[in-house]
Amino acid sequence: MSQRDLAFVHLLTELNYFARENQSGTVLPRTLVSIEEKEVAVIPDIVFVKRARSGIIQINRICGVPDLVVEIVSNPSHRDKLLGKKKETYARCTVPEYWVADPFEKTVRKYMLVGGTYQETDNSRLFPDLQVQLLDSGKG
Repeated sequence: MSQRDLAFVHLLTELNYFARENQSGTVLPRTLVSIEEKEVAVIPDIVFVKRARSGIIQINRICGVPDLVVEIVSNPSHRDKLLGKKKETYARCTVPEYWVADPFEKTVRKYMLVGGTYQETDNSRLFPDLQVQLLDSGKG
């Protein structure tokens, strides 16, 4: 299993467990997100929708802005795209939180939307007590 796949499974499990324990919303893997008013259709690695907004979850897609988008770096050269173009797209779509998980650096960068721009933060409003650490795959 690749470092990216291990990070994906780990994050999906952690976020899903937290959301279920706190009955805060729904965590979905690789689901089409369609934001018609912004003419955007993307398939992020992981999305979260608050329970109060669960009506935007449709069969095989989310029709509207999710509360959190998580993207996972697939290789080091992919990092700039996630921290540049995709980050700008999600900010334009007003996604409140955006996380970039980097299994190569063993980091999860969390961003909160403030005044239309993402600001890096150590804490999440959606997952306030969750401390996520990416583990080494054990491969050299």
